[in-house]
Amino acid sequence: MSDLDQQPEPPVSRAPKASAAARFQRWAGRHRNILIRIGIAIVVVTLLLVFNPSFIGWGAAVTAAIIAVPISRFRSYAGAFLPYGAAWLIFTLLRSLADETGVPLRTTQVTAIERALFDGRIPTIWLQDHLFDPVHMHWYDYATTFIHWSYFFVPHVAAIIMWRKAPDHYRRYLIATVITLGIGLMVYFLSPAAPPWLTADRAPQQDIFRVMANVGRQINSSLYDRTYSALGDPNPVAAMPSLHSAITFLVFLFSLRAGWKVSVPMFTYAILMAFSLVYTGEHYVIDTLVGAAIATYAYVYSGRWLSITAPIFQMVNRRTAPLIPHAPIGTEGFGPSH
Repeated sequence: MSDLDQQPEPPVSRAPKASAAARFQRWAGRHRNILIRIGIAIVVVTLLLVFNPSFIGWGAAVTAAIIAVPISRFRSYAGAFLPYGAAWLIFTLLRSLADETGVPLRTTQVTAIERALFDGRIPTIWLQDHLFDPVHMHWYDYATTFIHWSYFFVPHVAAIIMWRKAPDHYRRYLIATVITLGIGLMVYFLSPAAPPWLTADRAPQQDIFRVMANVGRQINSSLYDRTYSALGDPNPVAAMPSLHSAITFLVFLFSLRAGWKVSVPMFTYAILMAFSLVYTGEHYVIDTLVGAAIATYAYVYSGRWLSITAPIFQMVNRRTAPLIPHAPIGTEGFGPSH
């Protein structure tokens, strides 16, 4: 073997690794649009919390839209979600009047049903006896409260995802939402019922803590009181049915066609919502069951109502056709059709 053959091979030159700052800069460049939208959303929420927390519910919907919808599609978004926003606005306004009709509150009747269902016990009282300590907040007190508050954000995000992935599916969800809110309003007017935390003050039973109030004041007493005065005080006795449970269960029902990877988390979320409402003293179990039943009715019959209202949607579609990507007819899920 010659000396030339025995010479070592020259080392392979390698490009120096990019610094963390350079990698972050490249990542930020690829996600520039979404980062801008997240920044705008943070500014919107911050301004609402500082200047007028009473609009935090609407601010959550606007924030979800800013994050989820590209700027180029805001016109089509407005055309699709004006009816959705109008439905929630009308519901909110009428709900504030439902306790001013002079119809007596259903207090002992609801607790009697609850005791009949659970062998003489009130589940909220049993749960708080075993889990809640008003002096020392536990992690699950915060968790159940935040799950409760997520109602003002998660369903709207789900609606936006449905609209982006399957417009036909979103239209059915819109109809089902209107049915659910409408039936809930009718019950509020005809048979107003107090929540557990308020019933305890009116009926001869053990006091029930309002966990949400304890947690909210533990975090920021002034902010909680201002926010609740705007969102809760207009009608504190709109308890039967639970619209929190109804809407979250409705989202679960509409997630069934998207496959188990979506429907299982949404079912878990709906169950956690119902448990949180009962544990925190916001609703009786019967409130959540009636809410789920209303959502099921709305889901089953929304297809029929969709066929009745189809001409309206067709007219809106013609006006925004260049901006709305049309899904295949019959698309039924969050994901693309198969």
